[in-house]
Amino acid sequence: MKEYGKKMDNNLRGHLRHLFGTLYFFGWLNVLFAVSAQAYIDPATTAMVTQIVAGIFISAGVAFGIFRRRIILFFKNGSVRRMKRKVEKTQKKNSTDGRG
Repeated sequence: MKEYGKKMDNNLRGHLRHLFGTLYFFGWLNVLFAVSAQAYIDPATTAMVTQIVAGIFISAGVAFGIFRRRIILFFKNGSVRRMKRKVEKTQKKNSTDGRG
């Protein structure tokens, strides 16, 4: 059974090596024989692309700000469930204290 797995691994490696070699060859072929497009990019198009990219970064920042605790706990190998319980406990404590 293990020999079959090794054959599959070697076969897959060979296919991946061939695929990446082909992509590498045609990538360099494209770079070497590239023809300039002589294209005009309208300033309005550039502004629109800039706004789209800025919107993506701002959205990512807001999402990180909202889910910051969960993201940090995830990368610290903490449990999201523990964090939820802690937040709920804090909310209950604040509601009983009359703060929230």
